[in-house]
Amino acid sequence: MHVPQSLPVPRCEAVKPTLPCGMERDGFVALVDAVASSLAIGAAAMMTFRTMIASTRPSAFKCGVDEPCCYLSQNEIAHKRGVTACRIRQHEAALVRAGLIEKRTMANGARSGFSGCGVYFGVAIARVEEFLSLRDEIEADRRAHARLRGQRSSHKRHLKGILCELAERHGLTAAVERIHQTFAEWPSGKALHRMSLVELQNHEAEAEALTISASNLLHETHDRPLENERFHIQDTTQDSNEVTCNDPVDTLSMGLPMRSTVSGPQPSGRVHCLERQDGVASEAHKSKFIQNLGCDRLYGLCSEEMKIWLDIERQKRGRLDLHSFVIAAQKRLPELGIHPSAWGEAMDVLEEDAAMLCVLITDAKVADPELTIFSAGAYLRGMVRAQRTGSLNIMGSLIGLNERKGRRR
Repeated sequence: MHVPQSLPVPRCEAVKPTLPCGMERDGFVALVDAVASSLAIGAAAMMTFRTMIASTRPSAFKCGVDEPCCYLSQNEIAHKRGVTACRIRQHEAALVRAGLIEKRTMANGARSGFSGCGVYFGVAIARVEEFLSLRDEIEADRRAHARLRGQRSSHKRHLKGILCELAERHGLTAAVERIHQTFAEWPSGKALHRMSLVELQNHEAEAEALTISASNLLHETHDRPLENERFHIQDTTQDSNEVTCNDPVDTLSMGLPMRSTVSGPQPSGRVHCLERQDGVASEAHKSKFIQNLGCDRLYGLCSEEMKIWLDIERQKRGRLDLHSFVIAAQKRLPELGIHPSAWGEAMDVLEEDAAMLCVLITDAKVADPELTIFSAGAYLRGMVRAQRTGSLNIMGSLIGLNERKGRRR
């Protein structure tokens, strides 16, 4: 007689937390390192974390069966780190508080792979999504901090020039003295790095208000309206036989400024810059264009997105000046996806006003539906490279923008 026997029911193990697809152990360590300061983890404790996690099996972070665990004793970790066991105990306590490790040890604190006692990392793996969001916030704050430092630097350069002009025209009056005294109390560039984002935002707003105040004072005593001022960019090609225009439409898909067809002197003696679009050549007299170029005309060449920032600056100041365009260009950079290093490179090679014009030109062309620019950052860097080789013609590009605007009307 056959007696059926009940089969043992297999024990169902709980699935351990695993890293998301595409992330390995080293990437996980880099992620924790990026958010460590926000978790109140110092550099020394982070080094201990790396030492412990290096003793785990990389496959344990992906399979979901075995939870990654460090079985090294505190003395062994201390020997690897070159510190005392007491320091390791402090680091482990900090890592437990931050939710990066979980200690499962014997009553005497011993750790053993045979008994499943050690330092486990499942609690940190379960927080990967939280750490990713935190890293994005940190990176956004870092970019905002860098952008604010750049804007403060622009305010500082602009205010220096205004104070020099005010002192030269009217001497050290009481109003100028007050502005100069406040300006002298500004923190140094190095001190800006130590400021929190909120502190820097407040300081940048105060710096902008002081710059606007000084600019208004200069504007009130100026002999002529600022919108009739010419750009401080030398017209070095008026006596040349040809003017190079780096603004063709048919080659812009490469994302770099190129050169276009140029004509020689005309019977009138003036130099013409030819720009070809769909086989039609348009011309503009460069000298006359520069003479007539002002903030209002430059505003008309901007994209609608850039005009939003300029309208904000106009509301603050009551008018537009070149400094308004510099600040608007800096605020437009992240919207265009241009890395801050591209702006820094442009500032190193070009003057601030010229770098602003390069951003304005890049932005206007990106917004032009008839043009195809795959990368605004690459286009801006291309203009900087052209400047290094002596082939950049900012005025030619502005002429091209003006001609296209005119044809659309």
